[in-house]
Amino acid sequence: MDTGISTLVDLDLPMDELAPMIADAGFKYISLSHDVKHAGYHLPEGRERLLKLWDGLGLKLNYIHPPLECYHDLTSLDQQVRRSTIELMKLAMHATAELGGSSITIHIANDAQIPDEQFPPRIAAGLESLKELLEFAEVVGVTLCQENLPNTFDAGRLSLEIIKATAGWNNLRICLDACHATMQNPHALEFVAGIAPRIFTTHFSDTMGEEDSHLVPGEGNVDFPGIAEIMGKAGYNGVIDLECSVWMLRRRRERGQAHPDDPVPCSTEHYLARAQLAAARIAEQVEDARK
Repeated sequence: MDTGISTLVDLDLPMDELAPMIADAGFKYISLSHDVKHAGYHLPEGRERLLKLWDGLGLKLNYIHPPLECYHDLTSLDQQVRRSTIELMKLAMHATAELGGSSITIHIANDAQIPDEQFPPRIAAGLESLKELLEFAEVVGVTLCQENLPNTFDAGRLSLEIIKATAGWNNLRICLDACHATMQNPHALEFVAGIAPRIFTTHFSDTMGEEDSHLVPGEGNVDFPGIAEIMGKAGYNGVIDLECSVWMLRRRRERGQAHPDDPVPCSTEHYLARAQLAAARIAEQVEDARK
């Protein structure tokens, strides 16, 4: 089972520096974070540059994670906002297909606060957006994955309602974010078990349980052995993809906003080595559970 990591690991490094370090650490797959400018996949010449770089390093694209601004909202009741977001997702799918990737991982919405009375119409709008995107995904040959968001803010609660509402949609898959599933949730393994057959890719990082810390797996309270067992028994055979980030850790320290029990930032090389060991350990646990 192969391992991968998102470029979120260190957005301070340009792709020409970061990608070789990811390959040297032993990862076979690279995934693109929400930062479009960092990757440059929105332009044909940018996609050509990425392919040339990755081919020379033996790396393959796993997924693209489109941008995450509050005005990127597939459930918006404003038709212009929803339409622009749909087109943005289509751009990410087109780029994924051209770059040889398998999927895009989307947030259904990003608002921190949503009035209760808006939930029903926004769920309906989100379902309509997903139907259009799934049709496009089939045309370009890319899998559409909805990411589970934490229940600590309203877009997270909305995303979980839409995951429930689409339980029978075989063509809509799930990106399991283990950190999000665990945050302020004592029933994380029950949640993972409920979506396990739909999991297509992963955002694996760790948390102490309260914050979206994006730590290396094994440095927090996420029950990765339990998650790996559930996924393995459900037949998961995709990439074990990490979304841990020394960049986020470094920024929190610089801004005086460190989370409780944050480790001291280390070099990107050392961080990637630790991350690869963690990903390989999870991959082994998933494979053992599949036997």
